[in-house]
Amino acid sequence: MTTMPTNRTDDFRRRLSAVEARLEILADSRLEGRTEADSHGERWDAPALWAHLAEVIPYWIAQAERVLAARTYDPVPFGRTPGSPDRLEAIERHRHRGQMALWHDVREDICDLRGFLDEIPASGWHLKGLHPALGPMTVSEIVEECLVSHLEKHATQLESLRV
Repeated sequence: MTTMPTNRTDDFRRRLSAVEARLEILADSRLEGRTEADSHGERWDAPALWAHLAEVIPYWIAQAERVLAARTYDPVPFGRTPGSPDRLEAIERHRHRGQMALWHDVREDICDLRGFLDEIPASGWHLKGLHPALGPMTVSEIVEECLVSHLEKHATQLESLRV
C-alpha cells in the first residue's frame, strides 16, 4: 500500500507524540477554572475538555473514514459543528468519568489515530469531504484541522487551567 508522503505523515506523528506528552502531564495535574472563550465563544472547564478529548478522536476518525469510503473526488458531507446536539450530549455523557479515566481513553485513541494514519492510501489523502461550516476539505485537511491541531488546541486550553 502506498501512503501519504512520509514527511507529512511523520509530521502528524511527531505532533501527536508531543501533544500526547503534554496531555499525560496534564492528566496528573490539578486543573481549575474555565478557559478563555475560544473562536466559537465556548469556555471550558477541565471535566468538559477531557470529556471532549475522549470522544473527539473516534468521532473524527469515523468521519474521515466516511470520506475515504466514498472513493470520490466530489465532496462527501461529513462532520458536525460546535452546537451539534450529539457533540454536546457526548461531552456531558463523559464529563463525570474522572480525569485519569478519560486520559486513558484519550491515550488509546491517539494510538488508534496513529494506526489510522498508517492505513490511509496515497490516493485517499486528496479525497474531499464537505463540512457544514468549513466547506470542502481533503482528508489531509480533516486530519490537520479536526484531529491533530484540534488536540493541540485543547491541550493548550487545559494548560491554561493548570494550578
